[in-house]
Amino acid sequence: MQEITPQEQPRWNAIILGILKKLISICEEHHIDYYCCGGTAIGAVRHHGMIPWDDDIDVFMPRPDYDRFIAVCQQTDLGDFELLTPYNKDNYFMYFSKLCKKGTTILERHDTPCVFGLFVDIFPLDGTAENMEEAIRLKRRFTKIQNRLAAISAHYTFGEYLQLLLTPHEWGRFCHKTRGFIGRKSYRKKLLRMMDEICYKHPFGSTSRVVVYCGIYGDKEIYPREWVSKAVKFPFEGLEVCLSGGYDHYLRHFFGDYMQLPPVEKRESHHFKEYFNMDAEEPVAEVMRKIGRHYYPKCD
Repeated sequence: MQEITPQEQPRWNAIILGILKKLISICEEHHIDYYCCGGTAIGAVRHHGMIPWDDDIDVFMPRPDYDRFIAVCQQTDLGDFELLTPYNKDNYFMYFSKLCKKGTTILERHDTPCVFGLFVDIFPLDGTAENMEEAIRLKRRFTKIQNRLAAISAHYTFGEYLQLLLTPHEWGRFCHKTRGFIGRKSYRKKLLRMMDEICYKHPFGSTSRVVVYCGIYGDKEIYPREWVSKAVKFPFEGLEVCLSGGYDHYLRHFFGDYMQLPPVEKRESHHFKEYFNMDAEEPVAEVMRKIGRHYYPKCD
């Protein structure tokens, strides 16, 4: 693991803020709606910038805007930036996208040989079922499929693979890894199709509920669509960023009294990364060698 030191932090923040600035310029030019979310939204309201102990930036986009953003990026020369999606990057283990800075390198997981540049996360915000029980069922189904994608994206040694058999709750991962060994690419495409089917089942705006299927907060990721309303702008580290008009309902739903600073002991830093390099874009084989992991490209 690598730590972002206090000396490195200003440069790290400057890079990801530059990525956010690029994202905003694309959205403004093409009239695409985006909203800061999670800790980035708290930072915008409470600090008018990044939370001091945070080190990432997250936004979400309603599905129609998300799809247009991807299409624009595919048809545009992004210069020093590139858009990463599960459809254009082999072994990428998530469903959402990242706008990345070229000339930099990050590895998020030691067992998953997928490297890219420093990034801003972009989550699609989808419509979901009107019935809450059905919406929860769809969210949990999506999470199971996404976990399968993560399982087949990881590269284990044969010993690590067999170790899964020793723990009953890992038997499912063992089965999916086995299926991945037999036909990783075809199984990966099938999993992505299955996630697409869930996400597009209820078009955004067709019901009163929305969901971030990729979100980490479980059933809380389902909430009223009315919270996603006309953008409100906040200053953010010298930029001006958009939050949804219902940001207060949204933030209280997830974080309670978000304007209250947490106790000092809970101001946790995410400043550890498996590997990063802010000065160069390194190939995956070299990165895996540096962290002491074998890499078998024929397994991709």
